[in-house]
Amino acid sequence: MYAALVKDNSILTKKQKEEIDEFWHVFAPVCYSSFSFYTEKTGIFDIRYIPDSLHRSIIDGFFNDWTAAKYLDNKCYYPLMFQDVNIPKTIAYRLNGLWYSDWGVVIKYQQVLNDVMFQEECFIKKATDSWGGLGVVYFKPSDHSVEELTKIIDGFPCDIIIQQGIKQSKAIAKVNPDSVNTIRTMSMLKKDGTVKIYSSILRMGIKGAKVDNASSGGISTGIKPDGRLKDVAYSNEGVRYEEHPTSHVKFGSVVIPNFNKIEDLVVKLHPRFPHFRLISWDIAVDINDEPILIEANLCDGELDFHQLNNGPVFGDDTEAILAEVFHKK
Repeated sequence: MYAALVKDNSILTKKQKEEIDEFWHVFAPVCYSSFSFYTEKTGIFDIRYIPDSLHRSIIDGFFNDWTAAKYLDNKCYYPLMFQDVNIPKTIAYRLNGLWYSDWGVVIKYQQVLNDVMFQEECFIKKATDSWGGLGVVYFKPSDHSVEELTKIIDGFPCDIIIQQGIKQSKAIAKVNPDSVNTIRTMSMLKKDGTVKIYSSILRMGIKGAKVDNASSGGISTGIKPDGRLKDVAYSNEGVRYEEHPTSHVKFGSVVIPNFNKIEDLVVKLHPRFPHFRLISWDIAVDINDEPILIEANLCDGELDFHQLNNGPVFGDDTEAILAEVFHKK
């Protein structure tokens, strides 16, 4: 996000710019801002960084059907689409003005209010376009009245879903207990039907925030193949952290429980969405150390935190993927 906005302040040498031009001229014209951003913040130069603007304008749209995403990328349908998957408990959802229970049965608004007020805590979310933590409201009934709840719900003019709060894994909670810290995994569905995972990061809230999104002030760090966090985390602006700024936990001391199950879940689910070959999955780990699917971002998945933490997102496959996108073979 920010990488595309950062001006080229001569971070790159003349030779580095020539290398970028040589690699990219057969695919698409690019500016140097993203390369400057990642090189400056990570200290690592690589011609294979994907410019954020190019990803959003061309690459993501090539792999994903944005028109279909408007209908499928609606969290209200999750209880139906993911019946065999561990997802947050749905209290109720509103579709086109009608209220439904988690079983898809039409219910009265008063029942929704009653059910929510009996919860320990919950999240009220826009069913679509709730990127970056926007459109997500944390609600603790013991601290509020039903009138306040009504005001919050009525403030959403769109489809919404109300879900119970998640009790997350103790191993992950120690990094930041105030937010549910989620794993963002980017996977690609290949033409032969196989799924390849290209990058995984852990997103963490800071300073008591209930959401972990970088655009809401959170930070992220890369996850190694064995589930251990990398030693360094970054903010959305590329600020570097060697420990969590609130808990002071060293990132490298944390291992994601059952990380292999998270990857297995992504490989299992991705082929269900053949019109979306590049998906960014948000997955938490519950109190029993089991994966719990939070969201499948069917289009417009962000690259910046992946490339800050894990380098060029497509790695050694970059040239082949660009060739497919730009019809070079």
